[in-house]
Amino acid sequence: MFVKLEKLIIKNFRSIGSNPIEVSLDDIVVLVGENNAGKSTILRAYEAAVGGEQLSIDDYPGMEPDANNLPEVEIHTLVDQEAAPDLASWCEKINEDPLLYRVKERWTWPFKAGSKPARFGFRVDLSRWADDSSKPKQPWATDNVAIARRPKVHRIGTFDNPQEQSDAIKSLVMDILLEEKIKSYIPKDGEAGISGLTERFATIKKEFIEASKEGLSDIAENINKYVSKVIAGHQLTLGVGDAEKEIGLKIFDAEDLEISFGTPDELYPIENHGSGARRTLMWAVLKALADMGYSASGKVKGKKYETIQNRCGHVLLLDEPEISLHPQAVRDACDVLYSLPSGSDWQVMITTHSPSFIDLSKDHTKIIRVEKIGSSVASTTLFSADEVKLSADERDNMKLLNLIDPHVLEFFFGGRVILVEGDTEYTAFNELIQKMDELKDIDILVVRARGKVQVASLMKVLNHFKKQYVVLHDTDIPKTKKTKKTKLPDGNYKLEEQEIVNPAWTNNWKILDAMSAHSKVFASIHNFESAYFGEIIDSGKPENAMEMMRDPDKHQIIKTLLLGLLGLGELPEGVINWTSRADLEKLF
Repeated sequence: MFVKLEKLIIKNFRSIGSNPIEVSLDDIVVLVGENNAGKSTILRAYEAAVGGEQLSIDDYPGMEPDANNLPEVEIHTLVDQEAAPDLASWCEKINEDPLLYRVKERWTWPFKAGSKPARFGFRVDLSRWADDSSKPKQPWATDNVAIARRPKVHRIGTFDNPQEQSDAIKSLVMDILLEEKIKSYIPKDGEAGISGLTERFATIKKEFIEASKEGLSDIAENINKYVSKVIAGHQLTLGVGDAEKEIGLKIFDAEDLEISFGTPDELYPIENHGSGARRTLMWAVLKALADMGYSASGKVKGKKYETIQNRCGHVLLLDEPEISLHPQAVRDACDVLYSLPSGSDWQVMITTHSPSFIDLSKDHTKIIRVEKIGSSVASTTLFSADEVKLSADERDNMKLLNLIDPHVLEFFFGGRVILVEGDTEYTAFNELIQKMDELKDIDILVVRARGKVQVASLMKVLNHFKKQYVVLHDTDIPKTKKTKKTKLPDGNYKLEEQEIVNPAWTNNWKILDAMSAHSKVFASIHNFESAYFGEIIDSGKPENAMEMMRDPDKHQIIKTLLLGLLGLGELPEGVINWTSRADLEKLF
């Protein structure tokens, strides 16, 4: 059974107004943006819809219900034929994959706060949304059946209280790890286990309902003899509500589960520990799920457990997972989140202010910026791993760069980007930005690629980012020399110096290939140090650069360079704005 969330559309929910916000989903979705931009609202809206939850007055825009602009959440889900509702009524064919269908549902909350939402589906046979007059009006007949066909939601808020965090951990252990074992347990007497009992009970229930229909009809008929005398033209009917819902037999509930944490001599309930410890425990549970390889097939590390019959996967919603975590725990948490959906039926959506939680080397990842534009909330997909198409080498380089400098991806969080090749220009520019009054109102982000080979890879990502950016790299020189060591017949060695094509020079053409309408590329002739300081520095470059800039003339050159790159002045000598091979080749 395949079920996966594809899209989320929200309007008139908290800070999100009448202009709908769309979020295209994937295995991993990272929501970035400033505080109070609406990131957490997106997580809450999804949770409230699929849970059919009541809304408080705080959930209405401006805390003022408007009959013409009621809270609304629309969800598009991809399903296979096994999980699909009635194909003719609700299932839109996916051209790219004939085995999958798209089902659209919409939840709308009424004018009165504290009421549950109405759920309607999109009728593909009628090419319109169903309404109260439609029969049927929603896919999967009843809410209980629909819930069983959607991934279960696990939401962990930024500032959840200790009890809520404890309950979230218990829920994961109970609903996934423990329930799998319960489902597969066979009693010692060899009788049917929980799965067998569930199937048997479902059969008995179905038989009973069929057998009871005539009896219910007789009861209704007898009651109607009296009803019709009191209220003419009216009658009573009797039926069994939610008769189609799936059966779930429980040995015990999550609240029965006792989890303690601490040293062997001092064990305390989870809620007695600090937020950092509780969140670390959460990662440990999630890591166990990922390592055990829970998948839609039910295979767990070579063992076979029956799949959980009343769920189609899981959706993890996390608000700012970096909060209260030690730096090493942040790195481990990121690794857990990205490994969780791999080969399994999990999807993860997080909000974050940390570049540590962005990994561009992973497939099926989306980075989405949420921002306020005036009074409206808008979303923009900044990055989609499946569309950027980094090569295997580029993915490896990006992963290594992320390990060396996790802050390299800060450009996803805003700012005017200057992409530089190395530490020298990074240090010099940041020194100036902190001190120059003319730049104090400009949000400038200097991103260092830590090597020329990474410049082109980051340009690909920035192109997909669709924001204007500036690049400054070294031209290097076309030819260089290397020493060849040859062993002579007498056992001695001869050293010969040979001229070869400079590998750093050929990387210029990778940068050329990555140029786009979003980029403006500049090159320091030969390298940064020789272009602006008039000498070559082989070691201690950032420190030497700072020392050089104590000279007022050299300080002014770098200041002029920075303003020129930002389009705020003329460029100094030693730098070229280039767009073709000829622009560089004519220099040498």
